[in-house]
This record gives sequence, structure tokens and C-alpha cells, in this order.
Amino acid sequence: MANGRPVIKKRFPWGWVVLGLLGVGAGVAFYGFKNAPLPLSVSRPTVYKAGDRNPVLTASGYLVARHRATVSAKVPGRVAWLGVEEGTRVNKGQVIARLEDADTQAGRDQTAVNLQQAEADLARGEALAREGILDRASLDRLRTSVATYRAQLRYQDATLENMVLRAPFTGTVTQKLSEVGETVSPGSAGGANAINAVAVLADFDTLELEVEVNETGIVKLRKGMPAEVRVDALDAEPNAKPLKGELREIYPTSNRQKAVVVVRVALLEKHPSLVPDMGAKVTFLGEPFPAETLFVGREQVVRRQGKPFLWTLKEGKAALLPVELGAENPVGFQAKGIPADLPILVVPQEVKLEEGRRVKAKDE
Repeated sequence: MANGRPVIKKRFPWGWVVLGLLGVGAGVAFYGFKNAPLPLSVSRPTVYKAGDRNPVLTASGYLVARHRATVSAKVPGRVAWLGVEEGTRVNKGQVIARLEDADTQAGRDQTAVNLQQAEADLARGEALAREGILDRASLDRLRTSVATYRAQLRYQDATLENMVLRAPFTGTVTQKLSEVGETVSPGSAGGANAINAVAVLADFDTLELEVEVNETGIVKLRKGMPAEVRVDALDAEPNAKPLKGELREIYPTSNRQKAVVVVRVALLEKHPSLVPDMGAKVTFLGEPFPAETLFVGREQVVRRQGKPFLWTLKEGKAALLPVELGAENPVGFQAKGIPADLPILVVPQEVKLEEGRRVKAKDE
């Protein structure tokens, strides 16, 4: 201490140096992050060649069999024999089940014996009538008895036939609804425990697609127009291709709650793996394109001051390219004046892209 004053030793301001270096590092990092290439996916225009048909509408639905039947008994009874399982292939007229018929057969045999006796009595009565011994009224009663037994015999034969369940058409059993020993009955005529059907039969050769089309799109469709059907279950196949189809029917009614119209699409190509209730998508095809035509997705079109543009990649940077839009289809808008191999940037909604921003293209 000189002259009674304390001597203050100054230290080097390391704290401010560290803070400064951190600030500089943060600034450099922010600048680097801001100017780092933005990774974005790149797509190309969808190209339709001359002769390709224009997709006019897409819809989803399920496969259904045009010929489908729930096979049930016409008379109540207990299942004595069942000859089908799920997946069994049957031909038209093939016996698939039999009901217990011992009582009915016994009644039929008794009627047959009674008919035989009535016919013998009638033969004797006619002989006596020719000799003038038997009166006309007694002869008529004998004839009526024979006719009655014959009618009863026909009814019992029909009942026995109804106890044999036959396939109404050639197809495949999709559901087995009863087992041997269970009681089946038409409608509700067999009691609360009776089953109303034996099996569900479907003709897989008549599989078609049932779809619901919005009312606003039904004007684009017409019966007989071609279609492409993609079944969800077949997409896993290598080189899966859409099946050819044809719009078979437009139902003449609309669902007021859903505002849709049901249409049926016939499959012109079959696949052995197809079964009812599989999900599928259909694209209805319009007129063919006269020349090569390009389409871009709706989400790829951006507007600046009311004019359409596409984000494209130019020398590693994002650039807006003006485009002329034409007709619209499920793919998007027809694009004119652009090359077929134009790299179009796929920009997510949350990304604010500016022209000149460096972009790193992801795998297409």
C-alpha cells in the first residue's frame, strides 16, 4: 500500500471472452443451419402416352359375388348328413345336406299301400258296375279315394325331396351355418332354437366390385366404360398389375344420408386368390389421350398472385417455374409447357420455402 491507498490488481476478463466466443459460435451455427441444404423429396410429372386412357374418377369398394345364395330347408327337420365344409366346390344340383326323413318315409310307404288297396278296390268296383251290381255313387267314391291317395303320395314325395338340399348353382361354400344334429327350419317356423340356413354359397366366377360413388361424380360414368381394379390383397405380389374391369351397372337409386350412388364393376380378368369382401380400388377410364400429356399433383401447384407455379430444382437451389394448367383428373392437373423429366420439389405444408434456398434432393 503506497500513500495509504490500496493497490487493485486488474485481472484478464476471461468471462467476457468466453461469452463472446459462445456468441460467435452460435451465430456461425445459426448461419450454417439457415444456409444448409434443405432435404426435400423430388418427383416427376405423371406422363400419359398417346392412346392411354384418361382416368376420370377413382373409388373404393369391396368384392361381392353376383350369384350368392343362403341355402336353407323348405321344411323343418334335423340335419342327418352334411356333405360340405367352408371352401367346398359344388356343382349345380349336387346334394349338400339331408334331413332326417324316417317318419316321412314311413308315412309315404303307408300311403303307397293304401293307394294299392284303393286301386284294387276300384278295379273290382268298375267290374261290378259294368255288371250293374254297383251303383254310380259308390264307384265315384272309389275313384275319389284313389285320386286322394295319389295326391297324398305326390305331396309326400315332394316333402322327401325337400328334405334333400341341393346346390342351386355351381359355386363355392363360403360359410357352413349348421352341423349334423341341429334343427333347421325355413323362416321362424322351427322354434327359437331352429337355424334358418345350412350354408352360404357363392359363385366366384361372378365376383365383381361394388363401390359407392359420390353423386357429383356419377355424371362422369356410363355403363360399359373400362376400368382398372386394384385389389388390396394382391398389391403385395411382385409386379402386381391392376385387373381389367368394366362398369356393369349403375343402380337407379341414391343414399340420401351418404349422398352416394352404388355401381357394380365386372372383372374381366380373374385371379385365384380373390374371395368376397376383399377391399379394392377402381379407376374409371375415359377417352384416350391423343398425344403425350403431363399431369402434376394438386399439392405440387403453388400460386403467387393468382398464377400457378411449380417448385423445381435448379442448380441445387429452389426455383419457382410458371406452369400452364389444363384439364383435371384424379391424378391432378394437366401441365403444359414443362419437360417430362422436370424435377418437382415435394414441399411439406410446414416448410416455408424461399427461392434461392439450397436444396438437397432425397431419393425419388
